[in-house]
Amino acid sequence: MSDMDLGELGRKIGKEVEKFISSDEIKGLQRDIRETVEKTVDDVRQTARDASDYMNRNIEIRWEDSLKKAGQDTEKTGPWTEAWLSRKRQQEAERKAELQRKAEEEKKLPVVKRPGGSVGSILMIIFGSIGAGLGSLAALGTLFWILLTDAVLLGLGGAALLLPLAFTGLSTAMAVAGGIIRGRISRFKQYVKTMGEKEVCAVEDLARAVDSKGRRVIKDLKTMIRKGWFREGHLDRQETSFMLTDGAYQLYQEAMVEHARRREEEELLEKDPVRKQLKLAAAEGDEYIRRIREINDSIPGGEISGKLCRLEEVCKRIFGHVESNPEKLGDIRKFMSYYLPTTLKLVEAYHGFYYEPVQGENIVAARQEIEETLDDINAAFEKLLDKLFQEDAMDISADISVLSTMLAQEGLLEDEFIIKK
Repeated sequence: MSDMDLGELGRKIGKEVEKFISSDEIKGLQRDIRETVEKTVDDVRQTARDASDYMNRNIEIRWEDSLKKAGQDTEKTGPWTEAWLSRKRQQEAERKAELQRKAEEEKKLPVVKRPGGSVGSILMIIFGSIGAGLGSLAALGTLFWILLTDAVLLGLGGAALLLPLAFTGLSTAMAVAGGIIRGRISRFKQYVKTMGEKEVCAVEDLARAVDSKGRRVIKDLKTMIRKGWFREGHLDRQETSFMLTDGAYQLYQEAMVEHARRREEEELLEKDPVRKQLKLAAAEGDEYIRRIREINDSIPGGEISGKLCRLEEVCKRIFGHVESNPEKLGDIRKFMSYYLPTTLKLVEAYHGFYYEPVQGENIVAARQEIEETLDDINAAFEKLLDKLFQEDAMDISADISVLSTMLAQEGLLEDEFIIKK
């Protein structure tokens, strides 16, 4: 290799180093160093400010005590005290502003401000690149020396060439590792920026933000959670959504439990048509009862309120009994298809009449008729509820009769049985 080639190689390496020094990575390192210095200066200033406030507060206390001892009103002692009060009010405002700022800081999403490796990754890239360049130069020089030496020294030359090559490989690996870490940090910042103030975000949206595939984003998020960059981060079971807080993850878990319960219930209903019909009837009944209660709540007091409460209670008992005895669902078909809808229609009409601004003769008569009809309806519904228990009562009577007969046959109830006969 000629001196001209070596010179050209040196110029190329120099350009690459100069290009790297002026790259965004070096600018990022400078920015991180500048932010660290500024933060340190701010901390020093805050410490000095706290010390000054402490001294001023002691002076204020002493000044106030001296005024009290002198028997003077601290708010009526001239311009000096007025200036002191103005300073006190200003400090109180600053204190409130500081408390508000800290409260806003606590509301921020639980992510680290400076991920681990922010500075170290840049140093790895710089020194790794420089080491790789120097190692390459050393390897080229060693190779040039081997070519110019006698063939007897080739064995020694091979061993000498191994050292710069190994150094070059390690340096290159360090630079690549630094680049990987730096890239992950850059994507982390982009993820945080994309989420904004949201606690839940689709993995697809994060992948679109960094122009990457979903699997890589998922791998990124798992790594960042493990490293503590996302302090409360969680992925859902399908790995399609990312939750930034424990609160959001708790809601997700509760939703999953509810979803599983509903799905299991739907599967059971599909396998059991009777149970499905019962579920639909119960839901329909709940809606009727809810509407009656809503209208009752909107009518302040009065006799009608007691009648509506009675109506709501008997309807709840009817549906509760049928839910416990699904075989009796057919006994309330007409109740659900006509009686209850018509009753609700009357109640809604009463509600409309009640809030008419002008209570004419016809409106008052209609209201009175509905009120009287509700008594009949309640009595009818209570009779229907009683009929639902008719078979149960008959079964109990039959059981009592059989039991009494058997006990009498055994001579255990002979006297009482004869008397009853």
